[in-house]
Amino acid sequence: MKTHLLLGQRAMKAAIMASFLFLTSATSFAQITKIYASSQTNQVVGICLGCGVLNPQNAVGSNESDYSTLQVSVGLLARTEQTLIFPATNIAMGTNKFVLGFGTDQVMLSAQLISGISIETFNGDVSNNDYQNLNNDAIKLGGTDPSKGELELTMNKPFDRIKVNLNGGLLSVNGALRLYYAYQYKDPYINFMAHNQDGQITLDKKLPLEGSEVSLTNTSGKEVYRSKLTSNTFETKQPQGVYIMTIKTKEGKMYSNKLIIK
Repeated sequence: MKTHLLLGQRAMKAAIMASFLFLTSATSFAQITKIYASSQTNQVVGICLGCGVLNPQNAVGSNESDYSTLQVSVGLLARTEQTLIFPATNIAMGTNKFVLGFGTDQVMLSAQLISGISIETFNGDVSNNDYQNLNNDAIKLGGTDPSKGELELTMNKPFDRIKVNLNGGLLSVNGALRLYYAYQYKDPYINFMAHNQDGQITLDKKLPLEGSEVSLTNTSGKEVYRSKLTSNTFETKQPQGVYIMTIKTKEGKMYSNKLIIK
């Protein structure tokens, strides 16, 4: 009986250890490298005595606990802007995701404050023409801290900075906007293989290609090709260069990767 008990305990320990090693391996695979914004600029647009950015450098770097504070008065035709700048473009760094952590000085991040926030990405000084106002649907709230939220975007256009605006004319409630961090990373699950030869692109057959749409964006952020896929092979007739290729499945899932046409 004692021998069987010892064997059972050993088997249990082995199973626990195997499960631990599997979880450790899975966790390691899922780990990401965050590339944080490394510098910033800020300004007030319009006439506003109470507008500005407090502690602007706190929104830069890997400390996700401190923050800058954007202030603007409700109802004024003025806005406060802070631009967070990365060391290089997403293409150069091989990333495909952008994350912005933000919050408020109030107890809860309200829809009224969110409605006054807008973002826009740039490649250098050139806008990607993707200006958008935030809304609750695009934001993941901060779990146990209702004063915080997080915005995550899949980036298909080249960019090295993002401008965050707090617009007094769109606000309907007082409150300051806190910017905690901004970083890019490579999502290991948004990836696919593409082989290029003699101008012909062959995609990984494991992708759900039926009914999908493919597009190419050049390094200037201009979409140069878009087509429906009927097979895993297609021809773009684009010149040599670096592109971001995006696949959109019929279910609406997006896959993006860098493509070099030789």
